[in-house]
Amino acid sequence: MTDTKHTAARPGRGSFAGWEQLLGLDGTAPLTTSDSGGQAILYLRVSTQRQMHTAVDIDADGNSIATQRELCIKRCKRLKAPIAETFVEPGNSAQSIAKRPVFRELLSYVEEHPEVGYVVIYMRSRIFRNQADAAITKRILASMGVKLISAKEEFGDGYMADAMEAITDIMNEVQVRQSGEDIKNKLLHKAKNGGTVGRAKLGYLNVRKDFDGRLVNTIDIDPVRAPLIKWAFEQYATGEYSTIRLADALAEQGLTTRKSAKWPERPLSRSQLSIILRDPYYLGMVTFKEQVYPGRHPAIIETALFERVQEVMNARLKRGQRDRVHSHFLRGMLLCGQCDAEGREHRLIFNQARNRHGELFDYYLCRGRQDGVCELQYLRVADVERAIATLFGTASLPGSVLKEAREQLQNALEHLLARQREQRVRLSKELQKLEAKEERLVDIAAEGELPPETVRKRLRELQIKKNGVSAKLASTEDFLRAKTESAMIYLDLMEKPRALFLSASDGVRRMLLSAFFSRIWIHDDGYQVTASSEYQPDVADIRSAAIEAAANEKSAGNNSDASAREPLAQYLEVICSSKTTLVAGAGLEPATSRL
Repeated sequence: MTDTKHTAARPGRGSFAGWEQLLGLDGTAPLTTSDSGGQAILYLRVSTQRQMHTAVDIDADGNSIATQRELCIKRCKRLKAPIAETFVEPGNSAQSIAKRPVFRELLSYVEEHPEVGYVVIYMRSRIFRNQADAAITKRILASMGVKLISAKEEFGDGYMADAMEAITDIMNEVQVRQSGEDIKNKLLHKAKNGGTVGRAKLGYLNVRKDFDGRLVNTIDIDPVRAPLIKWAFEQYATGEYSTIRLADALAEQGLTTRKSAKWPERPLSRSQLSIILRDPYYLGMVTFKEQVYPGRHPAIIETALFERVQEVMNARLKRGQRDRVHSHFLRGMLLCGQCDAEGREHRLIFNQARNRHGELFDYYLCRGRQDGVCELQYLRVADVERAIATLFGTASLPGSVLKEAREQLQNALEHLLARQREQRVRLSKELQKLEAKEERLVDIAAEGELPPETVRKRLRELQIKKNGVSAKLASTEDFLRAKTESAMIYLDLMEKPRALFLSASDGVRRMLLSAFFSRIWIHDDGYQVTASSEYQPDVADIRSAAIEAAANEKSAGNNSDASAREPLAQYLEVICSSKTTLVAGAGLEPATSRL
């Protein structure tokens, strides 16, 4: 039943419209109104959705809507004010009250209903994050003759009550700022110790593991998404994919974001994929406040792969560069032999056209022909493919050569493993140099000789390099074994390369060609299309070393003390011991496109 005293209209009520005018009130309206009656409206707020449904008996501290509602209703009963409306702000943690949409709806309601005399809240600290918000809100309500009541706090009336409210608001703001700084320090400490700040990135999972009988929150690799993330890095590094096309390919393979409270699983967008390809988190590092720290989570990709991806992305940011979509597995790999003979270099361009019968015709033409400097005729794709298959068949080696090469390669590995101490000393010195550079850069930054953005960028680059050297320092032996295994794979492929090439899919064919050849030229003498090539440095070295090893075996016989001087031993020494840093060979990874 509504009391007429409480529903009497109050003529002349002001408006809250125009936030910029609030500080300009002339002060004629008292900041604290008397308890002159009227209806009450409740404003209840929580920071998370989970707190919306917590029961009163579980939460006694006001962190749930149920607890706040119960105490506010009791206060309204003491005021003898009927509750006209309840406004609930669910899960909105905005620092400013002006950014809370439900609170703005409350002010509109108060403006339109002059019978409202009270706005009842649970506690000032639940509503106001700073003293300015509290003062402005109080002025708004006071200008409309409405009193703000805290259900859990008793301030009374008069100027001393106003002072106590202001002091409470100031202390609440101090506490909020202290908590914020404390959280920042804890997050920084966590990042410095390798912990992941926030939710695990896509490709990883937040899990709980048992360590010495104690469950600990940690990060683990997502067995479903991690392989697809690694595949994305590998494919983009080839230069054959744009982010749009790569995102589509990932969607076809089933890669989706993780389900959250707000969003269902869905394919990666182009912008999300771009962020992933730039993120050193997948190297096993964490970034906090633009600083990079070694993380405790396992890496999904290697440093060399990450750097190749950055090179491709940076190249495409330059003026005139754009992503290209390839519709034939040879596109972008072929050079014109006629132009090469005449001292020019032009690529063959893949194109499609329809003849007069409406049939689609695939062909290659020289880029120089478009400029009028080359007379190479249009080449049928089928003729070019046959020439490439024949070319790949020339990479074969006799079985006797391959057998001897495999034996000497294994002997070379065993010999070189004994020299790991030298490798480790060299890498340790390199790591010390990087650390010295980092210290010098910090000193320069402290003296203000470089802009902060430049310093941060260089520090980030040094930290990534340090992480790469540290990883190589820990896995030098593994690297030697990997290089030996890579050479063994090449030798296996040289046994029957043409048959392998013809039986492979187009994608594998492209990878094989990229792994074996650095340059391929196509020739046409008017009768036959042929191909010539230049081997990748590793392949050329392995082939020549294998052939020389077999020749030495025939001419000199076995020599138990000569393993370190054998050609394949020298090959491993060159690629693994004489470089300042260890880098993985091309292996069977496709080379970066030059388009």
